[in-house]
Amino acid sequence: MNVKLRSRDIAKQETRDALIRAGLSIFSEEGVDIPSLDAICARAGFTRGAFYVHFKDREHFLGAVVDQLLQDFVNWVISTGDTQGGLHGIIDRYLTVAKEGALAFSDRQRLMMQLVSRGIQRGGVREHRYKGLIEQAVQRLLDAAEVGQRDGVVKPGLSPYGTAVVLVAAAVGLIALLDAGFDADIEAVRALVDTLFFQPGKRA
Repeated sequence: MNVKLRSRDIAKQETRDALIRAGLSIFSEEGVDIPSLDAICARAGFTRGAFYVHFKDREHFLGAVVDQLLQDFVNWVISTGDTQGGLHGIIDRYLTVAKEGALAFSDRQRLMMQLVSRGIQRGGVREHRYKGLIEQAVQRLLDAAEVGQRDGVVKPGLSPYGTAVVLVAAAVGLIALLDAGFDADIEAVRALVDTLFFQPGKRA
């Protein structure tokens, strides 16, 4: 590929990403319907002309923001990008973040729910995208559970698929509890998870 064309493609992607980041930021602060396109573009440092290069209209832009939120949410909850420590490492990192009170992502979770709800109301349904991301998270944990069983870390009698589904549901549910102000005993949760899913004395 021509170097100039490649540089242009990179610049276009960076502009699109900057607009989406600006949307995430300003929607989190002001809500979904208040910010104007001018405000979003100003936050990103681009003109409305640049906006329309990448997005047909506001609804198309909201769809892109929802997609980014969903991807970020699943990656964050399930730690899909980090395999260190196997299944136990994934769970441990998530619970450590919860214990430290670093669940500021709940602000974006609320925004995600607003945007998804808005999309469903107007017919711009995103549930297929969300379903795909959840399936990705389940598959990620299923693979980790299978490896853990092979290595003698995860209990052999467990269904890897069932384990993955339960853990994804628990991860999403715990965020909802914490976001509602519930004071969860994370260490009690961690101890129960260890008892339910892992061989005694084998955690990595």
